Amino acid sequence: MSQLESLQSLTDQARALAQGPQGLTMGAPEAEVARIMQICNACRYCEGFCAVFPAMTRRLEFTAADTHYLANLCHNCGACLHACQYAPPNPFGVNVPQSLAQVRVTTYQQFAWPRALGTLYQRNGLTVAWALTLSLALFLIATMVIQGSWWQRIEGGNFYAIFPHGLLVVDVCPCVRLQRDRLGPGGARLLARRAAHGWHEPSAHPQRSQRRSRP
Repeated sequence: MSQLESLQSLTDQARALAQGPQGLTMGAPEAEVARIMQICNACRYCEGFCAVFPAMTRRLEFTAADTHYLANLCHNCGACLHACQYAPPNPFGVNVPQSLAQVRVTTYQQFAWPRALGTLYQRNGLTVAWALTLSLALFLIATMVIQGSWWQRIEGGNFYAIFPHGLLVVDVCPCVRLQRDRLGPGGARLLARRAAHGWHEPSAHPQRSQRRSRP
């Protein structure tokens, strides 16, 4: 086997390891993130901005699972967009926050638990509006039932005389428990996929440590 064939074999093995045990379909949002990350990997001007860019340097090619992981490292602060010399109207059209946000919504849909709730992210604005309206209506109805009437004089601006502390606790506890029960399984699945695709030590950054050690 020639050196070129050996190098090609090693490249194929590394690509297979990057794909992980279960390959994921590369959709248009993931493909756009992969394109942008390859440009950013060559530039690295934003390397110290957030956790996305140090993690990005651990890959030369980006699979769908890689883009999902990077998307959930982004906090959508927008700092890299304002600093990027390849942002629109540049022909490269690099918009890291926007592209990662689109992929992040995809991961929310895939990792939601139960999975039927993932469809709500397709119309998240309508979902939030209805949930807020119904919860506020129920809260006001419960307050009126406890107080007996809206028309009463409250001395000293006592907030808890209108909305009792016990009522607030009863309303908040189910919301906190719902978030825990829904986000916990989804987060566990995302972490499991991260480990399956080789992201065991996202904080490791051998390239930066080598550069820092130079005189």
